[in-house]
Amino acid sequence: MLGHEYFHEQAHIENHHELKRHILLLSMFLLCALVYRFFCHRQEYEADSLAAKKCGKKAAIESLKLLRMQERGRPTCLPLFSLHPKTKNRIEKLS
Repeated sequence: MLGHEYFHEQAHIENHHELKRHILLLSMFLLCALVYRFFCHRQEYEADSLAAKKCGKKAAIESLKLLRMQERGRPTCLPLFSLHPKTKNRIEKLS
């Protein structure tokens, strides 16, 4: 005779609970990654701004332009997971 445990596990299978749990976990991971990325980008802009105050806006922009030239041709990680904003955006923000 089949017991409660069997039907309980069968209900998990029939209702695709494992798949739903994986989807929820992935969604939570992506949400956390986006929030983390937002704060990291904000900190990068703040650091650029403070550096520009100390060394001058023109010098800061020139430094970022040099960085941008060095980045050309390099493979980049997925923008979703990048902890730094695009250098182009950082230059625009300082301008």
